Order: sequence, then C-alpha cells, then structure tokens
Amino acid sequence: MLEVRRLRLLRELSLHGTIAATARACSLTPSAVSQQLSALEREIRTPLFVRDGRRLVLTQAAQVLVAHTEFILADLEAARAGVAALKTTVQGVVRLCAFPTAASALAAPAIASCRRRHPDLRLLLEERETPEALNALQAGDIDIALVYDYSLLPRPSRRGVELLPLATESMLAALPADAGEPSGPDPAPVDLADLADRPWIFPHSDAGLRRAMEHACSLAGFTPAVDYTSNDYTVMLALVQAGLGVSLVPQLALESVTADLRLHPVTRPGLTRTVSIALRRGTAADPALAAVAAALRKAADGLGLARS
Repeated sequence: MLEVRRLRLLRELSLHGTIAATARACSLTPSAVSQQLSALEREIRTPLFVRDGRRLVLTQAAQVLVAHTEFILADLEAARAGVAALKTTVQGVVRLCAFPTAASALAAPAIASCRRRHPDLRLLLEERETPEALNALQAGDIDIALVYDYSLLPRPSRRGVELLPLATESMLAALPADAGEPSGPDPAPVDLADLADRPWIFPHSDAGLRRAMEHACSLAGFTPAVDYTSNDYTVMLALVQAGLGVSLVPQLALESVTADLRLHPVTRPGLTRTVSIALRRGTAADPALAAVAAALRKAADGLGLARS
C-alpha cells in the first residue's frame, strides 16, 4: 500500500522542482526526501522523475500519482473536519495568513470577534503576500489565508486549494488634493487616459498589482512613466499627497490613511481586486475554520465592501 507521506512529498516535488526546495518546504533534510521518493519509486515499480539539470521532471506515472494525491489529501482533510464537527465547542489552534492590508482591516477585527465568541479557539496570524500564502497553505504550514486577485489578470489557481470569494473592492485613482478637481464627498470618475502625462507611483515588489496597473494603463493607451516605487501604501500615498505623482490603490489600503488626497473611481478601464478566503480542499466544514471564515465575512461586511 502506498504511504500518504511519500505521496505528499511527490506532490511537493511537483510544486518546487528540486529536492532541496522540497526539503525546505517540508522541514526535512534533502537526504530524507531522496530516500522517501526512492522508496516510493520501488513501491510503484516505475520511474517517477528524470533529471534535467538541477531540477527533477515528473514522469507521466508521477503526474498520475500527483493528480490522485490531491483527491486523497482532500479526503483526509474532510475526514479530520468531520471528526472535529462532532465536538460541542469550537476549539483548537488555527493558523491564519493575510496580506498586509487585509491583516489590519479584516484579520484583526475577525480575530477579536473569535476571541469573544470562542474562548477555546486560538488564532495565530502571520503576514504573507498571496503567492507565498498559497504555497504555505498547500504545504500545510497554515490553515486559512486571505488572498487577492485583480480583474484584469488571471485568477490564481492551485491544486488542492479552494477559493471562497469574500469581497470585491474598487481600485481608486489617488491624486493630489490640489489636482484641479473640485472638492466634495463623491469625486468624479476619471479616465486613466487623462492621467497618461503624469508621473506614476508603482508598487515595488507586489508583482500582481504592478502587472494589473501596467495592463490597465496599456488598455488606456499609454505606458506610465514610473518615477517612484514603494512596498508601503503609506509611502505611496504620501508621495501622491506631496504632488509627486498619481497611483492606483485598493479600498482596503485606505482604511488607516489620513493623507489629504483625491480618490477617484476609475473608468476605461475599470479595475477591481477580489479578496478571497483560501482553504485546503476538504477543510471548509471544520468548525474552527468555519468560525474564522464567518468572522472574516462579518469584518468585510462592516467595511461596506461589496460581497463577491
């Protein structure tokens, strides 16, 4: 009978490509990973990978095993969730992961709500951007994550991961307060093409947002002149406030911002960001994870974000 532990290692190898990266992801030594994968090859009596430089390429037999492994792991998660559902109280430890703006605007109030409603439930929080969070979720390092995707880009898809859309937020054009627009509670929509000649402020390492902004500007018919980059929305908006450029920011990034800015809806093209709850397949029925998901939905509703 095939061991689930070895099948899981093969699945991790399919994700990471090398023994060393797989070992790091699974907190094992490279020699231990090699031994387990070799044992799996002997069990299946078929070669599972071929070497291509430093990487190991999975054979067709290995790909079949990985596909079945996803169902096996989902069934095991569902079994654990079913057993947990028999408990009369919501309890245990849940490892939650969120990108920075969601950590402050959504995760913090959700954790506080869970502590009040479920005193036997302990939530642990760490910040990770979406690609990193999905990797950690697949590897079993975390239990639930807040992730995002942009309307102009393909939606992230990971084997064994279920995405539950939580809210859709508009991307707003941030302009200096003296940008010539009349003041008022509802700034007029702007066409991105009207901002083509302005200097732009882009994210530094948020590849998803950067690609989305570049694509939006391309659809509007121009290539933005990027004078400044930053990983911190506070810095980006401070640069806008100082009159040094314009940018696009999601609604969640504005929850704790006090800068004197003009924030305009964007037309042609419109751009939105969808925030989702990510879970390993089979775990959604776990009472602890269901309680955290419900608290996150309540936090999103409290901010007035549009339900996806």
